[in-house]
Amino acid sequence: MQRLARHPEHVALASVAIGVCLVIAKLVVGLLTGSLGILSEAVHSLFDLAASTFTLLAVRTSRKPADKEHPYGHGRAENLAAFAEGILLLMIAALISFEAIRRLVSGAQPVNPAGYAFALLIGTVVIESGRAVVLHEVGRRAQSEAMLADATDRVADVLANIGVLVGLAGVRAGVTWADAAAALLVAAVIVRAAGMLAWRSGDILIDRAPAGAESALRDAILSVDGVREVRGVRVRRSGPNLIGDASIATGRMLSVEAASALVKDVKAKAHEALPRLDLAVGVEGQEQRGDLVERIHAAAARNGGVRDLHNVTVEREADGRLHLTMHAKLPAEETLAEASRTSRSLEQSIRAELPEVTRIDIHLEPMDPAVVPGHDVTARNRQVAERMRAVVESHPEVRRCVDVELSDRHSRIHAHVVAEVAGDISLEHAHRIESELEEMIRKEIPEAYEVVTRVTA
Repeated sequence: MQRLARHPEHVALASVAIGVCLVIAKLVVGLLTGSLGILSEAVHSLFDLAASTFTLLAVRTSRKPADKEHPYGHGRAENLAAFAEGILLLMIAALISFEAIRRLVSGAQPVNPAGYAFALLIGTVVIESGRAVVLHEVGRRAQSEAMLADATDRVADVLANIGVLVGLAGVRAGVTWADAAAALLVAAVIVRAAGMLAWRSGDILIDRAPAGAESALRDAILSVDGVREVRGVRVRRSGPNLIGDASIATGRMLSVEAASALVKDVKAKAHEALPRLDLAVGVEGQEQRGDLVERIHAAAARNGGVRDLHNVTVEREADGRLHLTMHAKLPAEETLAEASRTSRSLEQSIRAELPEVTRIDIHLEPMDPAVVPGHDVTARNRQVAERMRAVVESHPEVRRCVDVELSDRHSRIHAHVVAEVAGDISLEHAHRIESELEEMIRKEIPEAYEVVTRVTA
């Protein structure tokens, strides 16, 4: 059965072939016996044949990949085929009911309850039962709405054929109206099956959300680290697949790369919960009213004029007023007039975000070049490096100097120092040590134009 599920179109094609044989057999026997029940089943099977053909075409179409005209794929072909099959079955039921009532009112037509008619009906029940089981199992494994609809139709056929068989037995027992009554029973069975089929397929065509899918998707997304809020989810069915979209909120200062990684994690979790889901994810920033620094960075990001905002300090004065200071980097080739306009624009953006701010001081800096020419001169300046090591290790909190590298940039010495300290101190404390080391090196070794220190545990 698993092998058949991998090729559902082959099962649908076999179902069409069986349908052709049943239609021919029922028409011949119905005409020979004059049984309305058998003739109604022949008409039923004829429409079933058309429906099975729809199923075959729908299964083939729904497996096609998405294209320019159908960016969401072709899965709805199966739902459309199932809906059309339900409408066809309702038409069949109306025709059979009309003829059965006419015969009951005007008098029963002569019916020949021949043995071959019973043999045909019993054989049909066996065949249709087998078709129903195979179509339902393959349709379930392949997630094919059209094949599941065809399986439902086969179940209706089984019940209808049993009804006709009982009616024919009634005629043989002398109850002349039993055949027309059996035809009415067939019509009732068809109406019920067709109604359920059309209703379920119509629900999918008008995008009714699959039961439990949206709540399962919401729970899966909320389990992803970095997602602060799920603002909306929608899921709809398209043939064997699900198509959905979700809107999530996260930190406002998340980078594009981090947001892309978050979306990837969300899709992976969603796939675990709903394996056949094709999900589109929209990312929004969630405002944290109490995080003033994040709100300042968010305002600068929206402004877009500043490349790098750092050293942001929020000072709340005794009277409750806010005083902001920050450093902003701009392209080095800009004129002061251009940079001042950018600074004023940034200040307006920040005031729109934080109306309670009374003063904003923005220190402007040029952007560093993308690539700085230089070369390692540590070996050539070994004595300077050793003096730096000694200065670093003279600090009372430094355990040892891990590394010193000297770089020559435009005939100026740039020093890079790594020192080991205790690992249980705070980051603020560690930064203070770095600043102290830089100041000590500049004082003892003035030939160092720039010093960058790093402490590590």
